[in-house]
Amino acid sequence: MKKSSPSKEKVLQAAGTLFFQQGYHATSVRDIAREAGVNISLISYYFQGKQGLFETIVIDHLEANLKLLEDHMEEPFHAIIKRILHYKMDNYQLSCFVYREMMIDSTFLREVLVTYIAKEDYLWANILFGVKDVSDLTYDEELQLIQIKGVLQAPFTTPWNQREERRTPEAKRHFVDTYTKYINQCYG
Repeated sequence: MKKSSPSKEKVLQAAGTLFFQQGYHATSVRDIAREAGVNISLISYYFQGKQGLFETIVIDHLEANLKLLEDHMEEPFHAIIKRILHYKMDNYQLSCFVYREMMIDSTFLREVLVTYIAKEDYLWANILFGVKDVSDLTYDEELQLIQIKGVLQAPFTTPWNQREERRTPEAKRHFVDTYTKYINQCYG
C-alpha cells in the first residue's frame, strides 16, 4: 500500500471538515485549498477536482468500515459493534457527511452503494447468521439485517454531537459503551 503524502492528507482532512460543515455543493475547491494550506492545483493533481476528492473520501470511509467487519468477523457480536462505533465516532464528521450524502441520489453514489451494500450485507449475514449467501436469508433475518445496519447509522444521521460536552474523548467512549450495551441487549 502506497503511503499518502502529508499534503494529500491535509486536503482530505480539510475537505472532510468543510463538506461536513457546509455540504458538498457549498464547498469550493478554493475553500478546500485555503483550509488545507495548499495550492489549488494540488487538488487537481491528486484528485482531478472536487468530484474526485469527494469520491476518494466516500470510498475510503466505506472501505475502512468493510475492513473492520472483515478483519473482526470471528469476534463476539458486541466487540464488532463496539469497533464499528469507535471508528465512526473517531471519524464523526466524516461518518455524518458520508451518510448524509448517501441519501442524495447521484450516479456515483448509486454505483458505489450497490457494491458496498452488497459486500456489507454479505459480511453481516455471515456474522449474524453464519450465512454465506444473502439470498439464503429468511424474511425475518433480512429484517434483522436492515435493522442492525440502521441502528449503526442512526447516530450519524442525527445531530447527536452538537453539544460541546459530547465531543470529548470520554463522552465518545461513554456513548460507544452505552450504545453497544443497548444494541447487544436488543440484538446480541
